[in-house]
Amino acid sequence: MQIKNLEFFDFKTYPHFGISLRDRNVLVGPNNIGKSTALDALRITFDVLRYAKRFAPDLKDQTGDGVCPTYMVPPSVIQTDLRYCVHDFGEGPARIQIKIANGSTLKMKVAPHADVECWLVSDMRVQRSAAHLRKAFPLDIVVVPTLSPLEQNEELVTETTVDRNRFGRLASRSFRTFWYRQDDNAFEDFADLVELGWPGVRIQKPVLEGNDGGKTIVRMYFREGKKVREVQWAGFGFQVWMQTMMHLRTAGKNSVLVLDEPDVYLHPDLQHRLLRIVSQRVGQFLLATHSTEIINDVDPGDVLVLRPGARSAKRIKSEEGFGSVYDAIGSSENAQFARLARTKKVLYVEGKDARLLGKIGKLAGGSDFLADSSVTLMKTEGFANWSRVSTSAWVFKEFFEFDVKVASLFDRDYRTDHEVKDFIGKLNGNDVLCHVLPFKEIENILLVPEAIKKVISKYTRKQLPVGWQEEVEAIFSNILEGLEEQTSSNIVIAGVQEEMKRKPASNMHSVYQLEAARFRKNWASQEYRRTVVGGKEAFSGLAKQVQDIFGVNLTETRVIEEMTMDDIGLDVREIFQSFEKFFRD
Repeated sequence: MQIKNLEFFDFKTYPHFGISLRDRNVLVGPNNIGKSTALDALRITFDVLRYAKRFAPDLKDQTGDGVCPTYMVPPSVIQTDLRYCVHDFGEGPARIQIKIANGSTLKMKVAPHADVECWLVSDMRVQRSAAHLRKAFPLDIVVVPTLSPLEQNEELVTETTVDRNRFGRLASRSFRTFWYRQDDNAFEDFADLVELGWPGVRIQKPVLEGNDGGKTIVRMYFREGKKVREVQWAGFGFQVWMQTMMHLRTAGKNSVLVLDEPDVYLHPDLQHRLLRIVSQRVGQFLLATHSTEIINDVDPGDVLVLRPGARSAKRIKSEEGFGSVYDAIGSSENAQFARLARTKKVLYVEGKDARLLGKIGKLAGGSDFLADSSVTLMKTEGFANWSRVSTSAWVFKEFFEFDVKVASLFDRDYRTDHEVKDFIGKLNGNDVLCHVLPFKEIENILLVPEAIKKVISKYTRKQLPVGWQEEVEAIFSNILEGLEEQTSSNIVIAGVQEEMKRKPASNMHSVYQLEAARFRKNWASQEYRRTVVGGKEAFSGLAKQVQDIFGVNLTETRVIEEMTMDDIGLDVREIFQSFEKFFRD
């Protein structure tokens, strides 16, 4: 069950704030804007539900909502500090309310020094039993608590202590004990998750050891190659990854995961891996972050910007909206330059193509070399800025005293084969590896009907009608055909201009006729259409019709996730393999 809306009043940072939620929700904004406030509301809800689901409700008249099943939850079970929960340090109460997909709403009154009063507003007939809340409000929240380094010498504690600490700031103190008390199958599942982030590293189930003081110490070892070490000797990043996977293991497709700033201790490539695991494993997540790595790895509609004075989070609607995101979190070209100084490798791409390239590169070559932050992606605004690319290596060496490997990938647009060949030769002659896409722009790679059908089948919330796949094919064909005139005009004119440049004495009318005939012949092939139409415009049209007809949000990420290597042409695969070899040699 998913959360539809989260709203709170007089709670911490905000007098009133609301968020409408989707499957994936990445909260961004400057420091102290209230990202963690939204997550704290869910942490309180998590603790309230854990407690209230064990008890039968009282029936109480709640003003405006009528008689509702009501629960009083002692502050001792809330692991968020309630002393500062009321806006402007007032006496309260603060109010939190969460509406889920079945229409039920849980409302809570939270005061600094009193029980949390919560009640359920639902269409379901009230049953005075502990099962009522579970049936009427089946929300499974999984909270990853604030994480800290593991204890150097962790003493064996009781199961009660482990359970009390498990979801709060003291969770790291009994991490080994928790796994010592779990069965072997559960631990192996956990070890598999850990290894997804650290290939070749295998953790071993904890063991007990005594010390000179007679206390029982719990140790957990891991093997990396031939070396066996205790987990406390590993870096903090590995310790945080293990603790995150511990909580993620309990999450499933019906879970809502709450995760606050996982980027603080994780290397960029681990941030990408974490996002992929979370996206595949849970039905909904809320993640607060400052990481441009994570922001670049999700769709525009997944990002919610929190701003000072606003009463709601604003979800960005397009690629252009990422500019406001980077302004909000304080990202700049300086951060990009700092990364370049570390990686010594740069791939120049068209202005807004960087976000797609890592995903496509992984699909095309099976490698994460563009998504693991070992290569810095920098923007160039097309062919016109080729000189910036060609002189980059010299500039970095001359002015900043470090050697940089430079490569570039440009859109083809409507350029002729001769133009592309001349351009590549000119740039490759300047110690730059240059490739030009074999289609108009990077979005053309998303124009794959079979992948689009898979997205519709996977994400639809209604029964698909008979013949729906044929309808998708028809939509696809109609959109491409609708772009024929525009595409023809651009390609034919580009061909005429190139031919007249090469042979000024040619008859322009004859050249035009030849170019137009060549286009008409090629246009008969759907594969040709797929490569020469405007990819952005075609995909945007497809997304709108898929949303209108099937009620499915067709995004770049979803389509790429359903594509196979065969959907990527051999020429594209060879381009990415060429880049990988260039940067790794």
